[in-house]
Amino acid sequence: MTNKEEIFGLLQVHPEGLDDDDIAQMTSIQSRQQVQQLCNQLANSKRIRRESVEKAGKRRKIHNFPVSTSDVEALAREDWHRRLSALVAATNRAEADLLNEALHLLAMKILKNTSSYENPQE
Repeated sequence: MTNKEEIFGLLQVHPEGLDDDDIAQMTSIQSRQQVQQLCNQLANSKRIRRESVEKAGKRRKIHNFPVSTSDVEALAREDWHRRLSALVAATNRAEADLLNEALHLLAMKILKNTSSYENPQE
């Protein structure tokens, strides 16, 4: 198991979040800086989220949290909407027209694939 996967697994069982120092202490990873780099990579790939948290009597620290289902759904909505907006800008077509065309093409592809499964000789 890589250090990155070890961190990812550790955060899955700590939904309350852990800071980089906690992770370094709980794993065999030697430096907090390495933990920070790995957590940044996980956050950049949207596998975890990093958030500044203030705890009573302590200084503000960045904590790492597992990505929740609602986080994943929100990211997916943002992603497809961003791509749709880019298509609208590039083609000067309405969102509704692009969505209708995309659904039509998807339906045709699915029907074609279903047809080839039902009639493998073709």
